[in-house]
Amino acid sequence: MFADLDETLRQLLIRFVPLDPTEVEISFDTPDREWSGRLTRPAINCFLYDVRENHKLRAAGWDRRLNGAANTATRSKVPLRINVSYQVTSWARVREDEHRLLWRTLAALMRHPLLPDDLLVGGLRQQPAPVPTHVAQPEHIPANVGDLWSALDNRIRPALTYVVTLALDPELVITTPVVLAAPGVNLGALDQAEVRDGLVVRGRVRDRQDPTRAVARALVLLPETNKRATTDEDGRFELAGLPRGPITLAVRAPGREETLWPARAPASDLELEV
Repeated sequence: MFADLDETLRQLLIRFVPLDPTEVEISFDTPDREWSGRLTRPAINCFLYDVRENHKLRAAGWDRRLNGAANTATRSKVPLRINVSYQVTSWARVREDEHRLLWRTLAALMRHPLLPDDLLVGGLRQQPAPVPTHVAQPEHIPANVGDLWSALDNRIRPALTYVVTLALDPELVITTPVVLAAPGVNLGALDQAEVRDGLVVRGRVRDRQDPTRAVARALVLLPETNKRATTDEDGRFELAGLPRGPITLAVRAPGREETLWPARAPASDLELEV
């Protein structure tokens, strides 16, 4: 669910700030000194730093539903409400650019007290109610901002606290296994550069109805590791840091259904359609 929320927030920023992902990086990595030292372009960082139950929205009792046709009734516990909190920061070489980027991000988030339905990804589409958000509210500020940045080993900077409230059904049973990013790899059998840098997959995304037409700004995603890239105006993309072997790429574009494509890393000439 958190990965789905990250992707929904990414699409909201791209559409409503608006941001061009080829010019401004949107990152959900921990904004420590090592991360900021690798930046080569302006960035918006959305750091998920806190998850806790919203006691104000806690509902007691049971949800009772009648089935008139069968003359029966069922009841279930009311879902818990969980606050997912991000620290949103802007990063640029020029301080004026940094502040301008943060202000426009604040305006975009303020305009959407509910996550737009058409941007919801994956499990967020099954939320039982609209998903509320709050930004820059005094009650949501971390108790000691200085301690947070000290733990991140980075300089303190202006930040927006962005809180999304999700519904969690504690009785929901999920039977699919958890897929982790690095399943038992024998590092000794791999080239050291491959271990350090990973492999690269490159390709192009085309229109399924017209294969001669490239699809720009489509998202190409490796769900297992959350690696992602956005296609350029020629529909081309590059994913780096991938494990060797078979992978499955998900391709998403506005107004089109998500498609899945089997591939194998490394690769340099993939042709995907959406």
